[in-house]
Amino acid sequence: MKKILSLSLALVLVLSVLSFAAAETPAVKHGLGMVTSIGSVAEATDEKAGAAQVNTTVCSLLLDAEGKILSVIWDVQQSKIQFDKEGKPVNLPEELLTKLEKGEAYGMRKVSEIGKEWFEQIAAFAEYCTGKTVEEVLNIPVYERDESHTQVPDVEELKASVTVTVGDYLASLKKAAENAK
Repeated sequence: MKKILSLSLALVLVLSVLSFAAAETPAVKHGLGMVTSIGSVAEATDEKAGAAQVNTTVCSLLLDAEGKILSVIWDVQQSKIQFDKEGKPVNLPEELLTKLEKGEAYGMRKVSEIGKEWFEQIAAFAEYCTGKTVEEVLNIPVYERDESHTQVPDVEELKASVTVTVGDYLASLKKAAENAK
């Protein structure tokens, strides 16, 4: 809980600084967008607890006067709750960390076909987006690699650095742009 409060306070501080910067430089706009989706659901059995996962994707966006992305940061809170056959919670996590907070511990590197951890892939995607308009990013071609990866960027420049599905990142970017002031 302390980490969540610390993260919340840090976010408030960053947003305060950005608000001050935006007030000083009216050409710069900041927007925040969030998208929540059901990650997965599995029924409980006699042998195994059931689980439900909710993913909340957050996008923080800075736009210049021409609407080009100056900075974009994404993070995801994956809240997974296990339950028994009666629907009672079991093995509740003591602390919920975001993907960025987990860093190397997230564990994507070992299953990634390009050997990159999540934070490396999302940083590469953010770098790709910087300097483009939101519309240009929202219109990047994507393809379905498999049932779990339905919107993977189909951009040559990203093939060696981004294999994650970007649907919720794009949806949160769109909301952040709509909220930009």
